[in-house]
Amino acid sequence: MAKYYMPAPTDGLVKKLWTWARTGRRFRPPFPRTVQFQTLSTCNARCIFCPHGQTPKEVPHGRMDDALIAKIVDECSRHFMSRISPYLTNEPLLDERMPRILADITKRKRPGTKTKINSNGSLLTKEMSKEIIASGLNNLWISVNGYSPETYRASMGLDLNKTLANIDNFLDIRDRMGKKRPKIVITTLRTKLVENELDYARKHWEQRDVVFKIHHMDNRAGEVVADHRPKDEPLKLKRHCDLFLKQAYIVENGDLIICCHDWRQSVVVGNIREKSIAEVWNSKHFVSLIHQYFAGDFSNLEICRTCR
Repeated sequence: MAKYYMPAPTDGLVKKLWTWARTGRRFRPPFPRTVQFQTLSTCNARCIFCPHGQTPKEVPHGRMDDALIAKIVDECSRHFMSRISPYLTNEPLLDERMPRILADITKRKRPGTKTKINSNGSLLTKEMSKEIIASGLNNLWISVNGYSPETYRASMGLDLNKTLANIDNFLDIRDRMGKKRPKIVITTLRTKLVENELDYARKHWEQRDVVFKIHHMDNRAGEVVADHRPKDEPLKLKRHCDLFLKQAYIVENGDLIICCHDWRQSVVVGNIREKSIAEVWNSKHFVSLIHQYFAGDFSNLEICRTCR
């Protein structure tokens, strides 16, 4: 996705367009380019690099009701966007409604808008695979962190053989259905635990003609001490983040939080049960927080202070 910048409050359209042409950075749009929303808050994995299983009890957990899902999809379908993704910090396939949600988004979204979910693949049964393929989903990214049963279980707390079988079955079913979508991307996070298995991983997915990406660790905005990262990958403070200039993140109760790494939901910029996504996105409160961030003032953005 393109890089973005936050224009000054006094910048007019001409200055915004000139800055875009000069720097290649787009100005923050009046509606997010990407909307991610989680329809439930749970996950069946226990990944060593993820704070999901460590989030405090005071963080609310639950399931998004159908009316709120419909409201999000309806508003997004009225805008030209880059992507709509019904997942956030959860495992989306835990929600049995997911194929129906994806099919509804596919039917209603504007041309050029893609759909994408990230999954650990452990729940990608044959029946779920058929429904996901039929839904019109554009991209399915599957996280595989370990290529021996022992490493995989230590990394994610799941069964490697089951997950790999699910992926193989999915690819075979997609071929039999004569479909090219969703495009499968396998991702592996480079940790000390898995780095010796990365060469094997590259060869494995190349043989299956599947796109394979290696991601690098961050500290999840201070929630995870990156003890598992390789020593040759030092972490640097993030001070020019543009996620909140292009992406909106909505949790199951309708709260729009500032960042996908805000596991504690510590910075809520508004609730879309009460207002539209556009109203929250353009609210004085949200815009003020963004200007504070770029001014180096983290008094209301503790989550950003130690983000690496």
